[in-house]
Amino acid sequence: MSSDSSRLIAFIILSGLILFVYNMLFPVKPKITSKTPEQTITSTTTKSETSTVATPSIISTSKQQKITSISEEKYEIENELVKITFSSIGAVIKSYELKKYSDSKEENKKTNLELVPNKTTNTYMALYSKDFPINEDEWSYIATEKKNNFITISFKYNKIKNIEIIKQFKLNNGSYLINMDIVFTSKTRTPVVLKDMQLSWGPNIHFLPADVNKFKDSFYQYNKIAYPLQNNSIKQYQVNLNAKNDRITFLDIIPAWIVLKDLYFMTSFIPDNKSDIKNILYKESTGGFTYLILNLKDIVLEPDTSDTIKINSYIGPQEYKRLKKLKMEKIVDLGWIRFLGVWMFYTMDFLYQLTKNYGVAILLITLIVRLILWIPSHHSYKQMKDTQSKMKIIQPRLETLKKVYKDDPQKLNEEMLKLYKEYKINPFGGCLPMLLQLPIFIALYQTLISMVELKGASFIWWLKDLSRPDPLYILPIFMGVTMIIQQKMSQTTSLSTESMAQQNILMYGLPVFLTIMAFSWPSGLLLYWGMSNVLAIAQQIFVNKTK
Repeated sequence: MSSDSSRLIAFIILSGLILFVYNMLFPVKPKITSKTPEQTITSTTTKSETSTVATPSIISTSKQQKITSISEEKYEIENELVKITFSSIGAVIKSYELKKYSDSKEENKKTNLELVPNKTTNTYMALYSKDFPINEDEWSYIATEKKNNFITISFKYNKIKNIEIIKQFKLNNGSYLINMDIVFTSKTRTPVVLKDMQLSWGPNIHFLPADVNKFKDSFYQYNKIAYPLQNNSIKQYQVNLNAKNDRITFLDIIPAWIVLKDLYFMTSFIPDNKSDIKNILYKESTGGFTYLILNLKDIVLEPDTSDTIKINSYIGPQEYKRLKKLKMEKIVDLGWIRFLGVWMFYTMDFLYQLTKNYGVAILLITLIVRLILWIPSHHSYKQMKDTQSKMKIIQPRLETLKKVYKDDPQKLNEEMLKLYKEYKINPFGGCLPMLLQLPIFIALYQTLISMVELKGASFIWWLKDLSRPDPLYILPIFMGVTMIIQQKMSQTTSLSTESMAQQNILMYGLPVFLTIMAFSWPSGLLLYWGMSNVLAIAQQIFVNKTK
């Protein structure tokens, strides 16, 4: 096989392997298991090695104050981005709908995207007590107020003797950030203490484990826990959606925030004052059901005094610019070489502001990247052309060497290297410029996968959502065809029958393999890849026509 074909094939194989390993990991079909919130937290657990804190527990209702039959009332607040439904039982979030996003695949049946996946439990923004059933009992609705740019809803619980608890949620216009105040007030002349209070979100975000693959947008799906370390890096843990045992992990620090996320959406706890938090943990239950939990400080109230714990929560899409204002932008996965991913994002955003179409923006950024890489690509193609011409000249001598030294592979390699040196052929001469392009390719590739802005973004008539696979498979097939054309253009025809057969296997086999994989890839990514192939073919034609 010719060295220029080998170089191109090696480059494409390397690219394919990177894509395959990086994005085809861990397909899951989780076991469907249901758990009550009490079971989730009191189950036998495995602690992280760094933890020295006792496993938290919430005593079941049967051991607490008995609850009489209660009815549930629901209350809504909303802004232009979200609609939030609260339950009077536990004063928890019952529904959290994103107005600008949808999971519906049918254009005429789009509904708001729901981030509360389990509506049968009152466990989202739930306040737990060891001694009182405050999360299973009814709270009194106080009021909903609109003031300036905020809308506030409040609930009160006064069934604990001499103590009143108020949960107040404040939503700003044009924001996904919720400010929550938990106010504890003493109604007695003696000091009182509330211990072992917890604030919880769960299970999961957007989808339950059983639904992750069923409703996935793309081939790359996960649930992750993420939080910042003291050196400003981000620690991430990928949830096991096939978990067969319960596991509690305590964080060895109290970070500025902790996040539970999937590919595009997230929920978070952002303590206003770290001293209000004893410790933070996350709980994985059998089947991948995952909870974020804050263990709150002990509430010590002097007579006729109050204490307030403030917890903020960003619950919504991982939009880079919004998260940057909260210093949480590292949540968005922009690849290994992050500064390139950030550059790609801002370039895409700028082009979208100009064109108002993400499909057009992808085509334009592909053109820009190809122009930036024009010189190294030109050098690579020219080197391949020169090598191809020289290989045609020495091909008869190579065949002769193979016959003469057919029983001595080591001697054959020595003589071939001498021949290459004589004609100044570097078998890997065109590879380095190609490898230099890989970081840019990977950065743009990861950006296109991770951008929630592409969810629901249409391009042309059959591409209504660039975050989803092409429903007509036009882009995957187009990508495969252009890959074959690229390799065909660099194919050496003056090879032996055996070498030609090997070359043809690789020339057609790899594009077919990647095309089949690409049936589940986001159409935005394939739009970039297909356009990039077209521009590469045009540049190779230009190089081949120049002397």
